[in-house]
Amino acid sequence: MKEKLKILWCGEASTLNTGYAIYAREVLTRLYNTDKYTIAELGCYSAIDNPKRFDVPWRVYSNLPSNQQESAIYGNNALYQFGEWRFEDVCLDFRPDVVIDIRDWWMLEFAERSPYRPYYHWAIMPTVDSEPQQEQFISTYLNADAVFTYSEYGKRVIEQESHGHIDTLGIASPGANFEALQPVPNKRAHREQAGFLDDITIVGTVMRNQRRKLYPNLIASFRKMLDDNKELQDKTFLYLHTSYPDIGWDIPALIRQYDMGNHTLITYVCGACSHFFPSFFQDAKMACPSCGRPTASPANTQTGVTTEQLSSILNWFDLYVQYSICEGFGMPQVEAGACGVPILTVNYSAMESVAKNLKGTLIDVPHFFWDAPTHSKRAVPDDNDLIKKMLSFIKSPRGVKDKKGMDAYMGVKKYYTWERTAKMWENHLDTVEKRPLSETWDSNPKIYQPNTNAPEGLSNEQFVQWIITNTWCEPNKLNSYTALRLLRDLNYGRSIGHTGGVFYNESSHLAQEIKYEPFSHKTAIEKMKNMCEKRNYWEKRRVGIDCPPMPHFVASAKPDQREIDVSIEGES
Repeated sequence: MKEKLKILWCGEASTLNTGYAIYAREVLTRLYNTDKYTIAELGCYSAIDNPKRFDVPWRVYSNLPSNQQESAIYGNNALYQFGEWRFEDVCLDFRPDVVIDIRDWWMLEFAERSPYRPYYHWAIMPTVDSEPQQEQFISTYLNADAVFTYSEYGKRVIEQESHGHIDTLGIASPGANFEALQPVPNKRAHREQAGFLDDITIVGTVMRNQRRKLYPNLIASFRKMLDDNKELQDKTFLYLHTSYPDIGWDIPALIRQYDMGNHTLITYVCGACSHFFPSFFQDAKMACPSCGRPTASPANTQTGVTTEQLSSILNWFDLYVQYSICEGFGMPQVEAGACGVPILTVNYSAMESVAKNLKGTLIDVPHFFWDAPTHSKRAVPDDNDLIKKMLSFIKSPRGVKDKKGMDAYMGVKKYYTWERTAKMWENHLDTVEKRPLSETWDSNPKIYQPNTNAPEGLSNEQFVQWIITNTWCEPNKLNSYTALRLLRDLNYGRSIGHTGGVFYNESSHLAQEIKYEPFSHKTAIEKMKNMCEKRNYWEKRRVGIDCPPMPHFVASAKPDQREIDVSIEGES
């Protein structure tokens, strides 16, 4: 019998309800059910004492610390939350043939730097929300064995900016859950049940309260539309399914500033009884109309709504608006389309891709700005065009609105199904040849003695070549991004040092301010020596030299349900 391909999925935790988590759960469930693969997951926001791990059938390794000592280590490096500090231990235990990651670059790049990178096929689907992509990002993607994208926009950007050296394998967009997300049979009755009058118009959005979401512009534009069209004043409302307080905007201040108190609806969720309901904004807490306790707050990542409840909310909307400077995908647009709600979105990044597939209306982008933390162009959409197109929709005949809603629904059915997405991954995995263990996890160890005595009189370029070959002992990295950065930092005499830890992750957005450190030949040798010794440490672990006891989080990994079933059968 052919041995199954072993797949390790690195992500947030498939038991959560975030976008990455839902994607993992939907795809892994379908892959697991084929019974063609052995699957494990490194859940970055999973804890070993969380019983939700047992809600999924595959093996689950937990990333969160379980004691004070681990918490101290975890807190010293911002990158550890993405799984870096657990990854090699997980690989030693599971010995994957394939590692998959679908997150942002700074969350997934550690798998490229792992000493175990030669032993697994690395398939990634990074988010691409703007252009240009940083050179470091493209360098990482070039070193993956397979690259998928979230959108047509992402595919174009990666292929163009790699000058054709990355041939993406497909657009494996997230899908909609059609069992939960669907148009209601009677929209009028559905809205009346929530307390809405029949002749009102609701323009809604579902966006987390983040800086890149243009809540100030959306609220101000809606106010202007009402002021210029008095006949809409009493029957047109803006609905914000968002959180407050959060990491973005002061929503109540914006509502007050633009006199939108009687025109802005918010979803509230009760933390005590989980009842959800629409309301004019009543601050960060209000009394729950169901249980009476003062524990209802705007929906957030901790106290949110189920997919079924989100479907109910989306079905209150006449028009869905996504108003943001950029998006890696923008899943609520697809969720709204699955409920038959027409889409109005910005003509930039993944928003433009989704809009075209759902026959949505695009908002003009006359200007862009450069975002310093990400070194990328961001959209400055035209507020007047937003107003014009909202107004045009509101004044359209019912038949036109229904046609737009049906177009969105049919677009979701065609382009955004989980079956289609999972099949793309399955088709690729079936092309991956399972390599003999003698070439991977059971191969001879690659242990080298780093030479730190560089010859005198070398130019910076010659010095970089020497230490990569003799100190790091990785001559195949001579033309890598690491080599270019070593040369740059030596020429400058300083290096970005705020991210800590590994030398060549310089993602500037992870810190409040950029900090520079002196960088010399001595510093470079020490960095390369440390990287060589890290590889030596993990190679010794791999072949059983100087092995510490099995880490507690590995011993406590939730096993594959098939392993449990076999164990039970054996005992009986």
